[in-house]
Amino acid sequence: MACGPMVKWAVAQVSYADMLKKVEPLREELRSLEVQAEDNKTKGEETKALIAKLEISIAAYKEEYAQLISQATTIKADLDSVQAKVDRSIALLKSLGIERERWEATSETFKSQMATIIGDVLLSSAYLAYAGYFDQHYRHNLFAAWCHHLTQAGLSFRPDIALTEYLSNPDDRLRWQANALPTDDLCTENAIMLKRFNRYPLIIDPSGQATEFIINEFKDRKITKTSFLDDSFRKNLESALRFGNPLLVQDVENYDPILNPVLNRELRRTGGRVLITLGDQDIDLSPTFVIFLSTRDPTVEFPPDICSRVTFVNFTVTRSSLQSQCLNQVLKAERPDIDTKRSDLLKLQGEFHLRLRQLEKSLLQALNEAKGKILDDDSVITTLETLKQEAADIGLKVEETDKVIAEIETVSQQYKPLSQACSNMYFTMDSLNQVHFLYQYSLKFFLDIFNSVLFNNKQLTDLSDHSQRLAVITRQLFNVCYERVARGMLHT
Repeated sequence: MACGPMVKWAVAQVSYADMLKKVEPLREELRSLEVQAEDNKTKGEETKALIAKLEISIAAYKEEYAQLISQATTIKADLDSVQAKVDRSIALLKSLGIERERWEATSETFKSQMATIIGDVLLSSAYLAYAGYFDQHYRHNLFAAWCHHLTQAGLSFRPDIALTEYLSNPDDRLRWQANALPTDDLCTENAIMLKRFNRYPLIIDPSGQATEFIINEFKDRKITKTSFLDDSFRKNLESALRFGNPLLVQDVENYDPILNPVLNRELRRTGGRVLITLGDQDIDLSPTFVIFLSTRDPTVEFPPDICSRVTFVNFTVTRSSLQSQCLNQVLKAERPDIDTKRSDLLKLQGEFHLRLRQLEKSLLQALNEAKGKILDDDSVITTLETLKQEAADIGLKVEETDKVIAEIETVSQQYKPLSQACSNMYFTMDSLNQVHFLYQYSLKFFLDIFNSVLFNNKQLTDLSDHSQRLAVITRQLFNVCYERVARGMLHT
């Protein structure tokens, strides 16, 4: 029993020794693993450092690559920009080369206009101021005399100047025709005088055509028609002066001196107001006020004090003006296609010039607003290309208009004998008052006959040939005029 604990201790020691034998290798292995772990940790740190270094290098390479890509993109964009500039410059030089020819021609035209502008303006202003009183034949003689004096004085002027073209534009002439103005040169010149007057116009209008035209021209401005014999004349005059409405005064052979301050333009300015004295009353004058004086009596003689204060505009019909009116009327009735072409031609001429002016203005505006280099602005190139194309189109249309003009002239020559016959017939009727004072025939009377033959002629119903229709119209016109006039003549 005394050896029992000893045995247990010995057994325990043996077991402990066995365990030590088993644990010691494990400890050695643990120490080895710990050393290996330290080595691996060191290697891991080194690997992490290498990875970080590589990542930094990769980031640097990426940045460098991005820079290279950016530079390549920039170079490509620069190449595209340079190519675009080259293309623009080629297009610009080409367009400017074409425009240069047109601009040089325009410049030469401008130089020639400036060289003759003094004489042209002098002739035009003299014509507007002094020629309105006379008939068309005397106007031509007067104009020729003025040209002769300018030549002797050494003043240059355009020998082929057309006053209707020089003093008006196609749009104005189209509007005047739409407002019932006859399409002859005399009436067109008179319409220009009614637009460009300095002294208020006094119109000699035996046929009433000018009155109809003025009423149509100013109907949008609510023109008032009155006369010196009208009880409400002064009221109408005061209203027109205040509110700027146009005023048409008829039968001015019965002149009322109350109009003297208006014709003399006796104006006073007080505190920003423009006043005119009418009788014993001061009236505010509207800047848009305009007055037209009119008489139907071509034989009336006005005193010098009135003549010096008005611009005479004589609408008395002449042989050539009536011939033009009748020719235009017969073309409308018999050849509406030619009349339409003529109207379209006049309209196109106005549109051509207006469109070119608009495009040139757009080009100058684009050049003025261009920022930086002109080759960087597409709007300039686009505007220039549009101008070039439009100018080319207009050139083609102008060539076409020459053909249209030739066609119109050819057709007009076919109907010219009829228009001459109309003019001769009317003036023969007009001279019958020398046989008897009761034989008075107005222009409206003759034009009504002419229109009835053109538009209400049953003999033209089955005819389509223009020559046959012209022969029928001519024969019928003579017959109807004879019947109408002979009916009212004294038979013994």
